[in-house]
Amino acid sequence: MPIIDPALEGPPGACQGGYACGLLAGHLHADAEVTLRKPVPLGTELRIAPSGAGMALYAGDEPVAEGVSTRLTDESPEPPTFAEALAATADFPGLRSHPYAKCVGCGTDRSDPAALRIFPGPVFGRDLLAAVWYPGKPVTTEDAWAALDCPGGWAAMHLGKTDRPAVLGRMAARVSLPSAAENAYILVGWLGEVDGRKLTAGTALYSREGTLHGFSRQTWITLR
Repeated sequence: MPIIDPALEGPPGACQGGYACGLLAGHLHADAEVTLRKPVPLGTELRIAPSGAGMALYAGDEPVAEGVSTRLTDESPEPPTFAEALAATADFPGLRSHPYAKCVGCGTDRSDPAALRIFPGPVFGRDLLAAVWYPGKPVTTEDAWAALDCPGGWAAMHLGKTDRPAVLGRMAARVSLPSAAENAYILVGWLGEVDGRKLTAGTALYSREGTLHGFSRQTWITLR
């Protein structure tokens, strides 16, 4: 039974959404789509079990996330260059104001070994946010899902022009990690649609040379 390390925080007191989704996705075949029903607790015993046509993550008897296998269409854009992604990182909106400064993915208050320190900023001349990620260790499926999470949230908030923080509600992803560890990756995020409080976004993970290693589609909900 998994226990999620408290270092894997996203919103205060809860697991980062992408990591929680990736934990469940590892028990599904092909591409996976995971819906977060409640904040996923940290430091407590959880349970993964079959549920309907898929799998669910339980805290006690209550499902906090539910996942199914799916089939994604690759809509990832032409990646920026490594230099462009580095320049974008320097303009990360979270450096000015961050709703989740202790997030393991993009938190500006984190410099511990668990922190991914992915800081996506706008790419000049394109409707994209991009960041460079230095994982510093072999990347697991859960790590890749966690990395794909935050660029979508920042793209949704920044390009959707909302001043309210958003939380991840659903994420579907396909991940194909390289056989040899990479020392750096490029991540991008883009806005899909804005429908009231619901924002859709996409993200993609590339090698520093531009080889695609994963992509996702996401639904974010702005807080009232």
